[in-house]
Amino acid sequence: MHTTKNNNFIFALLIFVVLLWGINVVMIKYLTNFYPPLALAPIRLSLATVLLLPVVLWKQGYAKPPRSALFSIVGVATFSIFLHQISLSWGIAMTSSTHASLILGLNPLLTTVLASFLMKEPFTRAKVLGILLGFTGVALVVSGVSKGSSSFIGDIMMFVATITFVVGSLFVKKSTTVVSPLIVTAYSHTLASIGLLITGWFASPVWSYPGAFDPLPLTVLLFSSLVNTALGALWWNMGIQRIGAATSSLFLNGTPVTGVFAAALFLGEELYWTHYAALILVILGVSLGTGVIGRREGITR
Repeated sequence: MHTTKNNNFIFALLIFVVLLWGINVVMIKYLTNFYPPLALAPIRLSLATVLLLPVVLWKQGYAKPPRSALFSIVGVATFSIFLHQISLSWGIAMTSSTHASLILGLNPLLTTVLASFLMKEPFTRAKVLGILLGFTGVALVVSGVSKGSSSFIGDIMMFVATITFVVGSLFVKKSTTVVSPLIVTAYSHTLASIGLLITGWFASPVWSYPGAFDPLPLTVLLFSSLVNTALGALWWNMGIQRIGAATSSLFLNGTPVTGVFAAALFLGEELYWTHYAALILVILGVSLGTGVIGRREGITR
């Protein structure tokens, strides 16, 4: 009973994180009007680190991770944060929030696929069908790149952002078996922030555009950095530690739903029939591929 209650709390927490991350796509899109992508990523992650490091020092003091966990923490920093944030900021700047949200919706499906290869889980017919449906949905949105502010390059970068996050999630699962999610989150953010600051220093001569320090952009920046990124990552890593990467990824099915309609509501992006069709295909694909549906029909074997 106690385990069930704990899991219900984790489930509720992951649903909340998914809502935050769906809206975060829209926030980052808005912020690219005030900060270049290669400056926005280090700014956001540095602010997140400023919150996480004092928390870990207050809660656990200086904790040196065992050598067995160092490689995995570096993997989290490299894939889930450094590469993910660069491709995410760049991709969102070059495509629409609608396309970005739909492509990020492939996360659960790709997590299942990688788990099949890297963790030797069975590669079922349902997973194959899920892959086909999911990528058909992505093909629908990228085929309409002439509409709105989307672009093929931007969509490709969003796909890269999805892949890097999935790979990083596997490192999160491995590292949190040895040390706490708080330590993994804080230390990986610190390493990634250093890398992003160095990259931004050399690659982005301009770090802000006019209006960047007005109250609204600053408020959005702080909320995106401290709540969506820092606390969202901590809560997500707690979920991965408790129920695993593949199961946690199921909750990301809600990201495209939140992101697509938040983009229409807050940014005024126009939705076409291809977006609704892609949304249905992606959700159906990830549901089949991760086993949410299909078990009763006997197609999961």
